[in-house]
Amino acid sequence: MEVGKVIKLEIEDYDMNGLGVSHIDGIVVFVSKALKGEVVLAELTHIHKKYAFATATKILTSSVDRILSPCPYAEGCGGCDLLHMKYNVECRVKENKVKNAFRLLNKNEVIHFNPMIQNKNILGYRNKIMLPFGYDEDENVIYGFYQKLTHSIISIDRCEISNHYVNEVVEFIRRFVSVMHIRVYDEETHSGIFRGVMVRNNYKNEMMVVLITTQYYDFSRMLEYIEEDFPLVKSMFLCINPNRTNVVMSGELIHIYKDKTLTEDILGLKFDVSAFSFMQVNHDVCEQMYLEAFRMANLTKDMNVIDAYCGMGSITLNIAKQVNHVYGIELVEDAILNANYNKELNHISNATFICGPCEEEIKKLVNKEKIDCIFFDPPRKGCEQTFLDTVIEMNIPKIIYISCNIATAVRDITYLSKNNYEVIEVTPCDLFSKTSHVESICSLAFKAETK
Repeated sequence: MEVGKVIKLEIEDYDMNGLGVSHIDGIVVFVSKALKGEVVLAELTHIHKKYAFATATKILTSSVDRILSPCPYAEGCGGCDLLHMKYNVECRVKENKVKNAFRLLNKNEVIHFNPMIQNKNILGYRNKIMLPFGYDEDENVIYGFYQKLTHSIISIDRCEISNHYVNEVVEFIRRFVSVMHIRVYDEETHSGIFRGVMVRNNYKNEMMVVLITTQYYDFSRMLEYIEEDFPLVKSMFLCINPNRTNVVMSGELIHIYKDKTLTEDILGLKFDVSAFSFMQVNHDVCEQMYLEAFRMANLTKDMNVIDAYCGMGSITLNIAKQVNHVYGIELVEDAILNANYNKELNHISNATFICGPCEEEIKKLVNKEKIDCIFFDPPRKGCEQTFLDTVIEMNIPKIIYISCNIATAVRDITYLSKNNYEVIEVTPCDLFSKTSHVESICSLAFKAETK
């Protein structure tokens, strides 16, 4: 076996990310773009001692679960790795991914797994997109996504999972940059002005556009065309980032057009969304996910609740409608300012937002009054152990853990389960259709009798 060799494989099953699984000469081969039951020709891309990776190059025997990809850039881009798979199969793969991730927990625990919360709109659902700009071989201005494991841009003119109005705006910006001869940024030489675009949209398809550059540029001429031709663009910023960094959305932010924020509606509440606000990328499934989390928590009017990592308060303020009082905790000061504005926007009086380290603020709250439940929706890296130790020490009766990374979620939940918490139920959520990513909600209860 050697990299580049094409071999014939029978696909036996799926791995946790939807790759086809096969065996040859006692080695497991994980095959992208292959479905269970298929016979394929596959090119070996990586070889290790006990396993290898390959990409299907020709389907000899096709599965009934194979569909024609709606995206013309699927081969190069690689961002949506399950475009070739029927949606019911995709959901089954993701449900199994969540179930299998919990297999290392105490075997004596009986965990109830709920069916996946599915996405009714598997295309056009993303409400935020970041697109780097570059040049093709003929020095034409292009935008797109980085090819998997590289910094080479795959040129596109639309993204099938993003809001389709966004595609029109970005294509106009590309033409403007090209016609005006605005030099596009080159990573290797660290030269050029225009780095890329971030666009986010709300439930009305209204858009916020951020133009990312290395230095100030006067885009007033562009804004005239935007106002005339793109009425859904309600807000624009210039983000000046001169640094040699992969963190593109950083640096000075200058407001250049109309509103400074977008207004989003989540379960009937209004939220002021800024350029840097964290918001779930799939609005419809996000609402279903929040409702499922509230159901798990069994919220009642006599409860006091903590929402750790609260961000702009989208979970916190929706909890407030159902409980006595809720406390949102967040380390980022701008997020707390945003959350307090949203609190006033919705005329909510039984929510308190606190800026500070979660582990410190939780202790203060628990020592002040009885806390019945804590929600946390941490970043992909999961929770710090000091935070988990504080939750355990405070004996908070109920935990609702929302996660976009099942590996770190199970790591943290395993730690909690070894420290007097019992996993009650788990619900997978398909926020990221056509990709192998999966969101999950887990409820845990404190086992007071073991103390």
